[in-house]
Amino acid sequence: MQKLDPQSGLGNQALMNQLELIRTNEAYQALTAPGLTIGTTSTAAVKIANTVTYLYNGAFKSKTTVEVAFAAANNIAANTSSVQEQLYILTLDGSGNPTWWGGGIFTGSGNALGPERSAITGSPIGSVRIAVAAGSTSFVGGTTALSNGALTVTYTDLGTYLPSFNFAM
Repeated sequence: MQKLDPQSGLGNQALMNQLELIRTNEAYQALTAPGLTIGTTSTAAVKIANTVTYLYNGAFKSKTTVEVAFAAANNIAANTSSVQEQLYILTLDGSGNPTWWGGGIFTGSGNALGPERSAITGSPIGSVRIAVAAGSTSFVGGTTALSNGALTVTYTDLGTYLPSFNFAM
């Protein structure tokens, strides 16, 4: 954690930046669990299984169940010798439109970080971590079934008062 010190340049501006981050996290967040799970209509999509209540710029919103497919831009290329992994954050805008945000592809299982909070828009409601086994075929967003044996898929609901939403800082 950074300490505020005017001598090192971590004075008022750093404090303002931290307060803005806290405000953003409070004004854009899920208030109930979306119940992310594998899609039922399409196993290449993620299902928001519960009606989720969330804040968008401090205003209460809700989204009923829906399946959200990954876009082709969310692909993960396979590697012959190591696991390739990406952490995706699912956000909802003020109209309930879902968007996936990828944090980049990392080598090894459990190493992927989500995107920086400042790089996404909307209210984060959940995350999906997808790991592609070494030597297997690539993950193609919207096409590859999340039940594919070469994938390890972890669904996480993001909720109230998560201090960093597990994003890279």
